[in-house]
Amino acid sequence: MEPEERDFDPKGSCAAAFVQRMRRYRERDGLSQAEVGAACNVSPKTISAVENLRRLPTLDVSVKLDRLHETDYFEEQYWHVIREAGWNLAFQNYSEQEAQAVSVRIYDPLHIPGLFQTERYARQLLSAGQRADVLDQAVAARMGRQDILQRDEPPFITVLIKETALRDPVGGPEVMREQLAHLLKMANEPRNTVQVIPSGAPVYVSSGFTILGFAEGNDVAFVEGAMGLGGVVARPIDVHRLAVRFDMIGGEALPVGESETLVKSILEAL
Repeated sequence: MEPEERDFDPKGSCAAAFVQRMRRYRERDGLSQAEVGAACNVSPKTISAVENLRRLPTLDVSVKLDRLHETDYFEEQYWHVIREAGWNLAFQNYSEQEAQAVSVRIYDPLHIPGLFQTERYARQLLSAGQRADVLDQAVAARMGRQDILQRDEPPFITVLIKETALRDPVGGPEVMREQLAHLLKMANEPRNTVQVIPSGAPVYVSSGFTILGFAEGNDVAFVEGAMGLGGVVARPIDVHRLAVRFDMIGGEALPVGESETLVKSILEAL
């Protein structure tokens, strides 16, 4: 069976109920995925991914689905989907702001950041103690955040990754080969910068953090926490301190060319 024909039990989860209603309304109104995508300002590929639970819907798409189909169902159901996926309100607020950012600066001491993760790598990171259906939704949520990379004007992304994160064999050699190859591909996109902090560099910031920049308004940050219990940082002085720390960490990172060479060497050794 082709992915676009996957069936889901609407009683199985909030996300399954969302996509079952989404398909039913689209078919009722005689619309293609491309037409729904145009109405929601996303690609047909994104609509297909949502309908097949490979992405979770965004709030914006949910609101536009209600408008398109003249219902009040999707926005309300969206919040149930997000809670079921395990996103706390703080991270949900952050994810909505991330979708609007024009620049993203990420420091991650433990893993390759979510915006650059492959599905299999993300699944391994999220799998501990998760039921299969909840895991599917958590992976879909993480992959859905990558939709910002497909915007007409994607954000400028700068990533600082510790070398140990590249060497940690998440999911085994096959998963890591795929992930490192994907990281190299993302590093070669014109708006992306990837730098590696080599082992032994005097960087001791244990919590990852991300700083979002906007065309208008103040920057916002998100500081990682265990089990997804991080928090949004909005007070300008606190965001500024994180930005200074980001620059200090960046000063210890390898230049872009040397970072790429190191990633390639780790990939070739797998």
